[in-house]
Amino acid sequence: MYLTKFPSWEVATNDKENGGKYDGTNQYTYAKRGQVLLAERMAKLHPEVQWVTGHPGWAATAAVDDAFGQDKKYLEPMRSTWQGAEGLTWLMSTESKNLINGSFYLDRSVQKKHIAGESA
Repeated sequence: MYLTKFPSWEVATNDKENGGKYDGTNQYTYAKRGQVLLAERMAKLHPEVQWVTGHPGWAATAAVDDAFGQDKKYLEPMRSTWQGAEGLTWLMSTESKNLINGSFYLDRSVQKKHIAGESA
């Protein structure tokens, strides 16, 4: 997600009529980037609601196996599925006062959302 801008709608939605070809890793990246952008926008439009996004970290799942194959070794150490779910479960269940609206979380902590820092 950090190295990828949100693409055109045709690319993001894998529009086959315009020559779209499915790539699971890219689609995950586009979906995560879209979630981050949506949370940022909604936090500004509706500040009375907490809008946040989260990442489970790299967890040992079939999806990671399919996407990365032998290259998943570069993602080590991998988390168990429970470890990946724990941070997201906290994010969904913590009190609002523990969150910063529009933020991106990993391991119960706010993370940078954009490789160059905050968005313009």
